Amino acid sequence: MKMTGMLKKTLVLGAVLVLAVSVLAVHAADKPEKVTVIYGGSSWLGHYPAWVGIEKGLFKEHGLGVLFQNFYASSGRMGSLVAGDLDVASTGSISAIALMASGSKGFMAFGTQDSYATVEGIIAKKDIKTIKDLKGKRIAAPFASSAHVLVLDILEQNGLDPEKDLTLLNLKVNEMPAAMSSGEIDACSAWTPHFNKLLNMPGNHMLVNDTEFSLYKKYKLGPGPDLLVVRTEFAEKYPNTCKAFVKGYFEAVDMLINQPEECAKVLVKLTNLSMEDQMTVLKDITWIKGSEQKDLMVQPGGFVTGMQQLADFLVKHQQIDEAPKVKQWIAESMVP
Repeated sequence: MKMTGMLKKTLVLGAVLVLAVSVLAVHAADKPEKVTVIYGGSSWLGHYPAWVGIEKGLFKEHGLGVLFQNFYASSGRMGSLVAGDLDVASTGSISAIALMASGSKGFMAFGTQDSYATVEGIIAKKDIKTIKDLKGKRIAAPFASSAHVLVLDILEQNGLDPEKDLTLLNLKVNEMPAAMSSGEIDACSAWTPHFNKLLNMPGNHMLVNDTEFSLYKKYKLGPGPDLLVVRTEFAEKYPNTCKAFVKGYFEAVDMLINQPEECAKVLVKLTNLSMEDQMTVLKDITWIKGSEQKDLMVQPGGFVTGMQQLADFLVKHQQIDEAPKVKQWIAESMVP
């Protein structure tokens, strides 16, 4: 049958309308189920992408509003996450492994955003020139943190017993500058931005950084690499929201790589560092793109293998009783 011009136009228009409706339906299916995400962070560099994503409107482009909540330590952040007060966070691996070891299934991991080694370390008074000089001294670290694990490892490498040869104190990193100034402590183990502030104080110098950690020497794995985590219930209930968050987050990582100075302008509000110090910190970070996450977290999964070795290390140093099977806590569907 020969179609008239009007019939042809009608059929074409009908096909276009069907296609448009299909596209809209797909778009609606991908739309975030929940438009507000509560993120747990701090001024530590591992939280820079979340802060940049918020300040630069990258999450908004994916239909999300992200609320940034500050915590001093990963342990408090992880406790809030599994309690349901946070949706997504970045944490030091040690806190995550400790929760895994307790059997908690309230969270899952979906990425690692950075590699650092020179912005965390042990800072001491000038008269303490070597690790062995710490004998009889007072050194502070936040217990159950990467800084604490670094101290335990470095002392072991140098034949010092933290219970017999020196006094090891539990102190928050933000309390360390005052404690060093007053003479309350002789050395401390800290991370940026307090690491930088301590180094800038007269009479202080760096003894070692994370490059001296035993697993870093063997596997390029620091004492507490950063880990992106999500509350299990949140991930199951709001998969599109999680996908949108991951997209915005790793766009922020790309921005940190390609436009560090532009990012530093908004990061100083988080860290209270000068622009000069902020740029110095950014130069010391190797950011890990979204396109690299599958290799690290799923297949072949080198980062997860390293995390398992770190878990075994924590058992050895009596930080946890038994090493969990880290792979069981990986949310593969969220890995970009």
